[in-house]
Amino acid sequence: MAEITKQQEDQPMRFTLTHYRKAGTAHDAFMKWIVEVHLPKAIPLFKKHGITGYALFETPATFNDPLREKMAFLHPTWEVADYDCLIEYTLPSAQTIENVMTDPEWIEAVQDQEDWVDTSKALLSLGYHTQYLSEGKAINLPQ
Repeated sequence: MAEITKQQEDQPMRFTLTHYRKAGTAHDAFMKWIVEVHLPKAIPLFKKHGITGYALFETPATFNDPLREKMAFLHPTWEVADYDCLIEYTLPSAQTIENVMTDPEWIEAVQDQEDWVDTSKALLSLGYHTQYLSEGKAINLPQ
C-alpha cells in the first residue's frame, strides 16, 4: 500500500460513486429523483455522520454523445464514461462509509433506490482530493 503523505493525512477523504439509472428510466427523471426525493432524506444522515461535502456531477447524453464523437477522432483509444452521474462525498475517514451504510436511517433513505438505480453497475473510489489550479492560480505545487 502506498504511504500516506503528511499533506494527505491532514485532508478529508473523498469517496466517489457512479450511478447508472435503471433501464427504461429517463435521465431527467432519474436526476430529479436523486435531487428532490433522495437527497432530502440523505443529507440529514450525512450531517449526522460528519460528511462535510456532497457534490453531484451529472453526465447527460447531450454532453457525452458529442464528446464521444470528438474523442473517436482525437483520441480513439479513450472511452467516454456512460454513467448518469458521479457523486463525490467529503468524509472525515474511510470508516464513515460503513457507518452510514449500516445506519438504519440510511436503509430507510435508500428504500426506493432499486426502483431508480442500476446498483449492479456502481463504481466506487476512495482517496484524497488535491487542487492544483484554483481560480486560475497554481497551488499545492512543490516549490
